[in-house]
Amino acid sequence: MRSTTDLTFTEQARRRQILDGAMRVIAELGYAQTSIARIADEVGIAKSVVLYHFKAKNDIIEAVVATVFGTAVERMAPAVADCATPTEQLAAYIRSNIAFIADNRVPAIAMLEIVTGYRSPDGLRADQAVPLQESADLQGWSVLDPESIFAEGTRTKAFRPLSPVFMKNALRAALDGAVWEYARDPQYDITGYGEELVTIFELATRSQR
Repeated sequence: MRSTTDLTFTEQARRRQILDGAMRVIAELGYAQTSIARIADEVGIAKSVVLYHFKAKNDIIEAVVATVFGTAVERMAPAVADCATPTEQLAAYIRSNIAFIADNRVPAIAMLEIVTGYRSPDGLRADQAVPLQESADLQGWSVLDPESIFAEGTRTKAFRPLSPVFMKNALRAALDGAVWEYARDPQYDITGYGEELVTIFELATRSQR
């Protein structure tokens, strides 16, 4: 497959159309039920057109993952980078992540369906199979890693002694929970939920100094 930088404007537009259709199908039907034929039907094009741009379903899934993560980085990295302390960074991470989910409901649901259901031909999960650095610059991606925020907060004693890995896992699970609820109920108060998370993690990390 050619690099996306080598594609014509028309090819890029068609490729994005296919990816948008794939996200809608995945969000509605789940990863396992998504096929190239279903994506083609959703977009209103022939299956052969999809296969012209993507050799297999796996290629579509990897492109979806890169697209969603790239969009999230663009939204979240500036918000986190503008903060001076780990406490502020953590709050900004949560709020900007929630805002991304609120404004990108279908891509967020599709991403969660992929994360929970995807396996590459080699058995790798989505986070293992897709080089995330290709969807955003390495510096931008590192800013979005909540583990690094927890580690810095612990190192500087802005946070109480804690496990950055455990806290990262807890936060990611809590944010995934927001997507599950949003998938079931489009009217779910995801912003209110995000503010509760900010409070919960501020209390959970608060230093006793």
